[in-house]
Amino acid sequence: MQGSVVGGGIRQSLSFHWKLLLSLAIILNTVAIMTSELGLDAHVRGALVESDQGWVLDWGDVRTSDPMGSDPNDSTVFDSVSNSSAKQLAIIGMILAIIVCWKLNLRISTIVILLINPALIFSVGRGYYEYTYLAMLGISWAIWCKSRNYSTEKGVLPRLVAISISASILLAILMIKLRINFTSLILPLIVLILIGYLVDQIPHERINPKKSLTFGFFGGILGVILLGMLGYGTFTIIIDEPIRFIQALPISVFGVVIVYGLFGMVIWPFITDIWKAISDDTDRTTNELCLLIGILAGSIVTYVACLWAYESILWGSEWPWHMWTMGNNGRYITILAIPSYVLIKRVNGDINWDQPKAIIGVILILPLSFTAGIHGQTYWTDAAASELSSEMENDSQFLLIHDSTLAMHYLYTFHTYIEDVENRNITGHWRAPESNWNEEIKDSQEFSLLGDITDVEWIVFAPGTSWGGSGAIEGWYLHGTGKADFMNGGGDWSIWTNQPASIS
Repeated sequence: MQGSVVGGGIRQSLSFHWKLLLSLAIILNTVAIMTSELGLDAHVRGALVESDQGWVLDWGDVRTSDPMGSDPNDSTVFDSVSNSSAKQLAIIGMILAIIVCWKLNLRISTIVILLINPALIFSVGRGYYEYTYLAMLGISWAIWCKSRNYSTEKGVLPRLVAISISASILLAILMIKLRINFTSLILPLIVLILIGYLVDQIPHERINPKKSLTFGFFGGILGVILLGMLGYGTFTIIIDEPIRFIQALPISVFGVVIVYGLFGMVIWPFITDIWKAISDDTDRTTNELCLLIGILAGSIVTYVACLWAYESILWGSEWPWHMWTMGNNGRYITILAIPSYVLIKRVNGDINWDQPKAIIGVILILPLSFTAGIHGQTYWTDAAASELSSEMENDSQFLLIHDSTLAMHYLYTFHTYIEDVENRNITGHWRAPESNWNEEIKDSQEFSLLGDITDVEWIVFAPGTSWGGSGAIEGWYLHGTGKADFMNGGGDWSIWTNQPASIS
């Protein structure tokens, strides 16, 4: 077996084209960080406020109880959140990922490939934590494999400690992603430690990395399906809508594994050689690395399929086109970037990024890297929210009319852009265009599972929405309009109010 798995230092004299590519990677990431708005999920995270019970979303859950509208009083309590800037944490995660690569003795050229990954440029520019997650997984793996010398046993207790730390880091990823307290993960931690110990006891003669990779992948799929059968959260869609889930799963495998994984992480140039090499490999560490990659890959593709099926039902999105709309969920597979590069290096002794196929792979992703870095995230809601912010008085309420898909995410961009929104006690509501929101306002009606909008003083119509055939309700006046740019779908948005003194 060539090359060490864990070590320190990167010694590589970069040729001109690698220096150029490194400079490009730094520029694209810097531009994305400096110019891109936060992603929708980051806006939602930023809207969490502290209550007597814990942390809650100020204007109600993103996953609403009624698919036609929101209720500010219907909000899940989270145990803990971070108040730090999303982009600061994303940048720290990127730096941490680079350090982990260095400690795992991956060369600068591999770090460059990581930095030009379109999905990771997309993520860090929007304040998402993909870099943090993949760095944490890299640390977890380093602790696992470095804590034991299989030729000289270090003892059971040190090994159990290492397994426990590695498992804790894996669960910490879930804790950050799902915003849950670590104490609720005690049972999963015990299960992971037990699994780690059992893996440790597998007889050497039964080791085969190819079989472990395959077994792990299908084991990850079955594990998530089991969670669905047991009634855990989003995964229940597997039982509630099995046909839609079955349709989503192969599309998820293609999008997540092939597009974002093999293509986006430029692994495909090595996949044939790696597959052949691990067929006859008997190295224990390689076997365990393949098992880890397989389990996580299977779990991620099944999770993404569940998300697509669940949210398409939740939002009433057109199927199967919803999967195209939410295709960026495939970026979750980037968590496996470091383990995947470590596997290639371990089997081949090094990663030859200068071979023709690898060069082609890099060239193919560069247009996507440019797009992710230069375009960034923009919204039409920032202009509308700025106008509302300067006009609304304390304790005001507004209503956003927006199609169901990602409507609550867009509502929470207003939470970010309205100045001092929490202290001013501004409340935002959402309704789908096809709901009976007109009657709620005109006739002062209240509906079950929906918040009370009878005191709403402002209405924001997203591009493509309006009062409908009956026209504006008497006493409501146009305050202002604006235009969404082409990258945000185009069209005109408008703001209406029942406060005559606020008419422009």
